[in-house]
Amino acid sequence: MRPPRLTDGPRTGVYRKAVGGTPRSSRTVSRADVAHAMLALIDDPAAVKQGVGIAY
Repeated sequence: MRPPRLTDGPRTGVYRKAVGGTPRSSRTVSRADVAHAMLALIDDPAAVKQGVGIAY
């Protein structure tokens, strides 16, 4: 995961992700949403050995 500035906000489940890069105009994301995204990517073969950017 390559998150921008982390916040202590709640999990929203609404975020953008980009495999192999970062979402455009990415500024912040909560730690809870990063954890949610990490668990969601466990079974995604496209994310293996790739950096995944996540942001709102």
